[in-house]
Amino acid sequence: MSKPLQFLMIVQTMFLANAINQTLEPDEALKNRHEISASGAFIFMDDAMFASERIPEDMSASEAANEFYSFHKENNREGNHYWFLRSS
Repeated sequence: MSKPLQFLMIVQTMFLANAINQTLEPDEALKNRHEISASGAFIFMDDAMFASERIPEDMSASEAANEFYSFHKENNREGNHYWFLRSS
């Protein structure tokens, strides 16, 4: 299995697990429904598709998925995340 595909499978699984957890708390589900909606999932996975083709050679798929997911979902803006960011 290719590294990009491994990355996408891990990211998608993390996204779905987080969405399920968010729906267990009604207040959190309402507050974050823009993230777990179909359009929110589409935007997130579109970014993941972009990132999957740019994983650094020295980074495993799981390391890349963790860094990508943490940046997007946990608001972890520390470190050097240039590899998956789109230029404006």
